[in-house]
Amino acid sequence: MSAKQEKKQGDRELEKMENNENTMTKKEQRKQGWQTLRWVLKEVHSLDRSFMPLMLLHTLVNLGTIYAPILLIAPVLDGFMSKNWDKAWLWGLIMVVTTIVVNLLENYLMKVGRISGEKVYGLFATKMYHKPMTLDYPSSQDSEKKSAFQRAFQSMQYEGNLSAFFVSLFAVLGDVLSLLTSISLTVVMLIAKPVQGGWMRTLAQPWLALPLAFISIFLVSTLARKSNNELARKERKLHEEHIKVEADIMYLNQQVIFSTKDYALYQLNDIIPMIRTWLGELLDKTSVFFAAWMNVGIRQTINGDVSALVFLLVAWLLAGAKVLTGAVPVAMLVTYANSLIQVSKSWLSINENIMTVVRRIPYYRDIQDYVSLENKFETGSIPVEKRNDNEVLLEMENVSFKYPGSDRWALRNVNVSLDMKKRHAVVGLNGAGKTTFILLLCRLYEPTEGRILLNGVDIRKYDYKEYLRLFSVVFQDFQLFAFPLAENVASAEEFDEARVRECLTMAGFGERLAELEAEGEGLETDVVSVHGQVKHFSGGEQQKIAIARALYNQGSVMILDEPTAALDPISEADIYAHLNDLIQDKTTVFISHRMSSCRFCSDILVFNEGEVVERGTHDELLGLQGLYRSMWDAQAKYYLEQGHSSLVA
Repeated sequence: MSAKQEKKQGDRELEKMENNENTMTKKEQRKQGWQTLRWVLKEVHSLDRSFMPLMLLHTLVNLGTIYAPILLIAPVLDGFMSKNWDKAWLWGLIMVVTTIVVNLLENYLMKVGRISGEKVYGLFATKMYHKPMTLDYPSSQDSEKKSAFQRAFQSMQYEGNLSAFFVSLFAVLGDVLSLLTSISLTVVMLIAKPVQGGWMRTLAQPWLALPLAFISIFLVSTLARKSNNELARKERKLHEEHIKVEADIMYLNQQVIFSTKDYALYQLNDIIPMIRTWLGELLDKTSVFFAAWMNVGIRQTINGDVSALVFLLVAWLLAGAKVLTGAVPVAMLVTYANSLIQVSKSWLSINENIMTVVRRIPYYRDIQDYVSLENKFETGSIPVEKRNDNEVLLEMENVSFKYPGSDRWALRNVNVSLDMKKRHAVVGLNGAGKTTFILLLCRLYEPTEGRILLNGVDIRKYDYKEYLRLFSVVFQDFQLFAFPLAENVASAEEFDEARVRECLTMAGFGERLAELEAEGEGLETDVVSVHGQVKHFSGGEQQKIAIARALYNQGSVMILDEPTAALDPISEADIYAHLNDLIQDKTTVFISHRMSSCRFCSDILVFNEGEVVERGTHDELLGLQGLYRSMWDAQAKYYLEQGHSSLVA
């Protein structure tokens, strides 16, 4: 499947997931939301057991910053009004010191919480990014799972801040405690009866003050909640729509923008202006998205500010009426007014924080759905026998295979036994099924029909990871990493230096290694930059590093898929001249378009249109005058014309 087809398929999968989410009932959404919340709590607890207790402590201390001045201001005011200066200054000092201490502690806990939150976020994100590397090959290549990763990645970027999520989550608990505390203080004021006359006497009556206070709180908070719910839905819709734009930008960044050779070749065909136009359109859409995203945030802030203003007016009106009618002492004016304001703030905050949690749940569900993906392959329980003699027998019985989403047979009725410790070559025209044969042998895919046996046992019965360790493989699309040379060869931080050197030398990299050591870097030379650019090494040298990595692995079966494709014919001949040293007593399978490699193999399998059409030694197949002979003659003629007669002798 091409990159363009893959991207279109990914867009279809995203639309499918969005439609599924939109068709869920509210009851189903709530149930799924609770499941996701429990999953997040469980995951965070497993990553850092101290994080949630720390957030809880911060929430409780934060309550102290609110109520310390509210509760302590009354005796201060009472002292000043009664001209009891000692009482006023003492309680003033207590209030200031307590407020400072509580605020310092709250700031400290907030700072520690942020650091802890960043740590948990890093571990949480690492788990998500690690997931693709734990999937079996078919699952990792599945377009639906790639779309799920894209969705999870964007959700992590936009709403993956665990600190903010848990601040909102624990703030709900803090708000409930705050609401109960402020209500207890407020009710005392609201039920107090006025003792003086005037028009405010009616307003100060408990039968009017109580319902006025709580009805206003209920009405304003209900309107604010409905508005915020609508804004949250709009925000989620914006996110869903923008995922496709982000996917296109990622495609441009990873697969298009750095294709510099293509630009150089096709500039006259206006490729660069086409790409520039496309990127400009995507960036314009991104600007529109962020503007709309910010607008949602601004409207949410305005909702909160308007609600707070209404509550502020109601609180001071009622508290003022109570004081002016003699229902409560003047010294308690600030305490009661702030208590009533805090009722409204707490109630609004409960709604806002619940909305924040609810709003973020779908994003965490995207992450949960991805990290919870199951592999397509079931691993068996039989351990693979660890043999030092490398005696393994691999067999295919009536194996046929179709790639997912294809109706075409890539392999059809293949019956092959690979003899132990022998060198096998797999040849054929492009699309004949050679690489598919290897992918099935390594259990990167499973047969559509038939079975594969290891020492007479179906490979599906073996432990999957142990079975994979049987193979030392160099694929034609091998990957080198942004690690030092030695770690690329060993695929580990800890390695046997002597063995790394030996494998590099056996792979024909010895002279280049000597040059690197003379330059002072040697095995510590970085192979790939963090931006993905290969440093220092030509295509042929990279291929030798990949061969050295396969040698270091010491699997019982060595598979070399186009192992010398990037090498010139002379270097290729040098590799094959040292073939016995390279493979030693391992069962070896070569795939190559260069027929010269077949001379070094005792068994040659010729594939055509997914079937094994010829098999035998080099001399036997030449004598058949079939497909192998025609391919050999065609390449022999080319090598003779190029002056490489030794390669076909």
